[in-house]
Amino acid sequence: MIVVNGVSIDDTQVQAEMARHQSESDPQQSAGHELVLRELLLQRARELGVAQHDDDASIQAVLAAEVQTPTADEASCRRYYEQHPDRFLSGALVEVWHILFQLTPRVDPPRLRARAGEVLQEVHQAPAQAFADYARQYSNCLSAQEGGRLGDIGRGETLPEFEETVFAMPAHTLLNKLVQTRHGFHIVRTGRKAEGSLMTFDAVHARIASWLSQTSERRATHQYLQWLVGQARIEGVDISGADSPLLQ
Repeated sequence: MIVVNGVSIDDTQVQAEMARHQSESDPQQSAGHELVLRELLLQRARELGVAQHDDDASIQAVLAAEVQTPTADEASCRRYYEQHPDRFLSGALVEVWHILFQLTPRVDPPRLRARAGEVLQEVHQAPAQAFADYARQYSNCLSAQEGGRLGDIGRGETLPEFEETVFAMPAHTLLNKLVQTRHGFHIVRTGRKAEGSLMTFDAVHARIASWLSQTSERRATHQYLQWLVGQARIEGVDISGADSPLLQ
């Protein structure tokens, strides 16, 4: 049992929360961390007198009251633009195939990762044209019917972690490692690439400002949660250095 400042979180609550953490290496620990942080925030909401009609609203009220983040200024935005020109290419496209090993609540993530790794090794040893056969056999994506082909992907059309990987890959390449996203583990292959042309700073200024502000907010929220943990009496779980979906 977990106890947070005298408030108990029983095993039934942890088990129920675990369904949302199956993609983590230790779903039980991750669920415990999440419940602890939520309880700390709800306790803080009552202390501040900002408790709302439901838990999520109370948590947002606490964060709004206590987490202050600066707005990204033009100099910061321009510096980011100049340091990451590859992220602001208009017309940049990459042709992608993948094999998805999907994470579901009933799947053991380490076992799924291991199986995906075994298939990756087989794909690397097989002729290039065999990729489609492996996709039809193993992929949990609808693209399996087309041999794993996702088609031409542009910036902003897929998950950030998947996008950054495929755009960093050379054309006509089979990646030698798995790509992990919230959906599962991917074996990825690229086809042709179109590099595109650099957009002007004015065209992307608002997008950069929004992204930098969100990043700053996540960092400040993480620091705030660490402070709450440091002030609390927590038993039954080691939460030092814990992260949380509350930050997503």
